[in-house]
Amino acid sequence: MAWVDSEYAGELAVVAAWLAALLPWSVSVRSGELLGESASLVVVRFPFAMFQFLFGPEVQGFDPFVPVWAAPDFTGSAAVSTAYTVWLAGGVVVLVAVAFSVLYYARDELVEARAPFDPVRLMGGLLLLAGLLLLASALRLFGAQGGVTIPVGAVIVPVLGLVLLRTERTGPGGAAATPEA
Repeated sequence: MAWVDSEYAGELAVVAAWLAALLPWSVSVRSGELLGESASLVVVRFPFAMFQFLFGPEVQGFDPFVPVWAAPDFTGSAAVSTAYTVWLAGGVVVLVAVAFSVLYYARDELVEARAPFDPVRLMGGLLLLAGLLLLASALRLFGAQGGVTIPVGAVIVPVLGLVLLRTERTGPGGAAATPEA
């Protein structure tokens, strides 16, 4: 059973890549004492950067914006650093998916006619890989940090990848052609 009509699979592949780039893959919330005062930290991680919101005392040198390439060096914990390195790998895969989606959006007929592979299945594989990397990073953060980490896009992105991989394609560019009776 196909989850997506073959006619709209290309459009879903493009939109799914853009969603993967725009959805936060995880949100973490921690509370505790900081500088003798009660404080809460909310961290929203997107594939290419994270935004931090500190509620409580002013902290000298607190950076609310951290790009993905700087995140592995951001903390002293080896477990969190590993999680952020896996996040970096997932962000690179999302970047490749977005770059391919731009090409596919601009030249869909050319890509489907000349590609030796089904572009929808390629996008599905890229999103599944990116989502699994981000989910692994979220699970590592959940075990390494206090508070709660909620994997938002880290769950949605691999599901989108699976939907694209399960799509039955017909015609040019599709992997499966329907036999004529």
